[in-house]
Amino acid sequence: MSNNVMNIVNFVRGCEPRKPKDLYTPVAQEIAVNRENGLKSTFLLQYDAMLRSDFQELFLREQGADMELGLWFEMCRPLTEAVGIEWRGRPGFDWDWYVDPGFLPAYTPKQREMLIDEAFAKFYEIFGYSPRVAGSWLLDAHSMAYMSEKYHLEAMCICREQYAVDAYTLWGGYYSGGYYPSRRNMLCPAQTEQMQINTPVFRMLGIDPIYGYDEGKHAPKIGGCYTMEPCWPCGKDREFMEWDFRSYYGNPSLAMSQATTGQENSFGWDRFEDGYRLQIELIRRYAENGQLRVETLGETGAAFRKQFRKTPAAALSALEDWSGNDLQSVWFSSAYYRANLFRKGNRLYFRDMQYFDEKVREDFLEAPCRAWKAAYGNLPLVDNRFWSNENQEAGLFFEERVDSIEKLTENAEDVLQVNIRFTDGHVGTVTLDTASITFRDCGELLWSFGTSDVLRNIDQNEVVCAAHGQCYRIKIQGNIRQLDRSMSIKPDNKMIRFVFAPEGRI
Repeated sequence: MSNNVMNIVNFVRGCEPRKPKDLYTPVAQEIAVNRENGLKSTFLLQYDAMLRSDFQELFLREQGADMELGLWFEMCRPLTEAVGIEWRGRPGFDWDWYVDPGFLPAYTPKQREMLIDEAFAKFYEIFGYSPRVAGSWLLDAHSMAYMSEKYHLEAMCICREQYAVDAYTLWGGYYSGGYYPSRRNMLCPAQTEQMQINTPVFRMLGIDPIYGYDEGKHAPKIGGCYTMEPCWPCGKDREFMEWDFRSYYGNPSLAMSQATTGQENSFGWDRFEDGYRLQIELIRRYAENGQLRVETLGETGAAFRKQFRKTPAAALSALEDWSGNDLQSVWFSSAYYRANLFRKGNRLYFRDMQYFDEKVREDFLEAPCRAWKAAYGNLPLVDNRFWSNENQEAGLFFEERVDSIEKLTENAEDVLQVNIRFTDGHVGTVTLDTASITFRDCGELLWSFGTSDVLRNIDQNEVVCAAHGQCYRIKIQGNIRQLDRSMSIKPDNKMIRFVFAPEGRI
């Protein structure tokens, strides 16, 4: 399938202050395993790694058409001091995983540009060309726009969705695949050409479409982070990984199904070798069977830019549950919203829905983050994880009981139809497209905001919410009745429709 892509992205740090580690062996082994299996890969180098003679010799010797080199933007003492900025790391930490000082948002926009320029200049000095790709667990819109326009990057990558893992929260973004970010918020897709950063961004490390949203709630049998990351239990478990590949590359995905795997060298080869070799085996098998393409990150970005002028719609789903809990999950992302349809038992509901508005500014667009942690987000409409407690549950609930999410169909490049089998035997449909969600023959909906206070009022057939200093409106075709912290929505001629994009915007 031409739209199924895997990127193997490994990133390389030059020091590990927390515990002495062999940082060279993991990188050399990753290169060897990739080459043994004939797979392309991308290596992103932190500034301090580029200064080490052993890494310079390794990459100058091993670089080739099957191995792309780029930059990894975590800050370190040598980089900040090279541009005259005092290092603010903890004592003994020449690299620090706290947001301040470890990531670009901790610096002023001018300082970010200086740090970026120095890293690109050092890369060019060593390798003789400018890199096409860059990434970090956490970037910001100013840095993304600057790198995109000055250095003509083909692709960037950032962390998957996560809440308070390490020092940063990314919650409410485009869930999987690639998107063009807004100039005001790196986690928000742009809706207009004027506000669009023209280098696509991809989310790292293949998040679990069922358990990645709320890791502990449904008691899966494996702990850790529910992603493809090779160091964690899921990333080295064959049953999970076989299921994950089926979910990513066997279900309708609309524009593309893209995932990254890979590992930073500071975990140590002994900790992630088993997971890495397992995943490389699966990637090779899927590639040989024509079920995916293995590309460098730059190749994927270049193809994305050629095919899509603006952010396309993408889907990620799991209609079978690796953990035996009989859960089903369908994620849909577009330039205007993301949504997650979720079934547990006979209950079907949207457990997540986020509205995308390019006008919303991230907290650190201009002012630097001077705290150890940072959060990026969008405009929430449904959040089952954070708006629920033991007394009230947030979600957009189907009032009728269901048997299953029966079938997914791609009706067009940007339209996903979900067939739902209800317990009385009839089939309803939920159709998700770029700007709307349409419910047919699905009965009444109950929209509960749980513990949140985002709901402001209902203005005729518009639901008015406010968060992050921004007011936002969703049009609804249906009969709405407001309740306490919730509303019921009855079909109009057997149909309910949510509209996210203002008229004329698409």
